[in-house]
Amino acid sequence: MRFIKFIIISILILSLLVTGISLLFPSTVIASRAIEIKTAPQKIAYFVSDLNHWKEWMSDWKENKVRLENNTAYIGTQTVQLLSKTDHAVNYRWVATGQSPYLVQFEWTLLKDSSYVIHWSFEQKVKWYPWEKFQTLLNDKILGAKMELELQNLQAALNQKSMP
Repeated sequence: MRFIKFIIISILILSLLVTGISLLFPSTVIASRAIEIKTAPQKIAYFVSDLNHWKEWMSDWKENKVRLENNTAYIGTQTVQLLSKTDHAVNYRWVATGQSPYLVQFEWTLLKDSSYVIHWSFEQKVKWYPWEKFQTLLNDKILGAKMELELQNLQAALNQKSMP
């Protein structure tokens, strides 16, 4: 009986400790990457502002069946919905099953001589649950590597394809 009581108290203390540590993590996490490229802003907008053109640079969209309806794309268990766009930015809501939704933003900023920085960010707001907070530790590693690959694909598409 004493051993069972010890185990229950240990589990309770460990749970409180893990929850307390997770409360120190931020509730909003942003993973972002950027790339510099010399191109026209209309060409950048062509590829990132229209979900129909994502198949030309997003590897998941090339490998999987994507269904487009209005301003929303369905790919596997994920949904990407256009929220807003301007002349220099576009916002999407990206929902993956089992995760809090992401606010995805592309911004392109003029540097000099038609050279632009394309900044891509994923912002996620999570609840106080320890498993959600600890999951955010992996976001930058997992999303960051994928974002770098996709930005390279975008750069290749921008360099080789002319707009219709």
